[in-house]
Amino acid sequence: MSSSSSSMLRLPPCRPAVHPVCRGAGSSGGSSSTHPLRSSSRSRPSSLTAACALKTPSNGGSRGKVNPRDLFTFSHKFSTDIPMSETQGASIDEYLRNSPRIVGAVFPDQRKRRKINDEEWSVQLLPIRFLFLSASPVIVMRFVSKSGGKEYPPNVPVHATSLLLMEVTDYKLNGLDSNAMPSHLALTVRGLMYPQRQREGRKSLKGHVEMTVGFDLPPVLALVPASIIRGVGETVLRQMAEQMKQDMDTGLAADFNKYRREKLTERRSSP
Repeated sequence: MSSSSSSMLRLPPCRPAVHPVCRGAGSSGGSSSTHPLRSSSRSRPSSLTAACALKTPSNGGSRGKVNPRDLFTFSHKFSTDIPMSETQGASIDEYLRNSPRIVGAVFPDQRKRRKINDEEWSVQLLPIRFLFLSASPVIVMRFVSKSGGKEYPPNVPVHATSLLLMEVTDYKLNGLDSNAMPSHLALTVRGLMYPQRQREGRKSLKGHVEMTVGFDLPPVLALVPASIIRGVGETVLRQMAEQMKQDMDTGLAADFNKYRREKLTERRSSP
């Protein structure tokens, strides 16, 4: 899933502010990094990223103000390029506008997803393990459709006929007790997808996702060396990103083929 950073779409960075209550911002190749969280008074939200601040977990409490230098932050990003063959009545543009279908293709387990409103879905992710701790992340994912080059983020071609923006707007960790829950937690997931014409008139679905998580150490991990925390944190986030990329690549490709067959059946059965 790795690719060179020069081929990535460059999305505006989300710089989490340092206070204990927030709504997470979310969206968009195969690279990772770890760095301290830093606030910036000059950073401005774009059409793809909202202001991101540190959030107190739903089942945890804040222990007061936190120094950004005391936080561990990990980032990862990946890109996708899924070949798709359009047919009459089955276009990528129309497919991207069907967000419930996109959600079902990427998160196929109906028991672990729930529609909140026309734009947002609650999704329970696979459990994650961090050293001897295990937790079940639950995210709220928002999907917004754009078209005609209007309000496109930087580096998305204005000639792209449609665009689907994705962001995590809320999140929580289930399964951790108070001694294992970070008092400050920040999660950012941002992504986008759009059709792109290839050679010989063929098209593909281009996608880009960026993920960042930052947290302070809970009491139960206070004596673990920082080097171990960094190594494990990078591995956990990379594994989460690889799983999401696999789900997008295989799920969307298979579902678009199913979508084409359904449209063909509709055409044949229509008078």
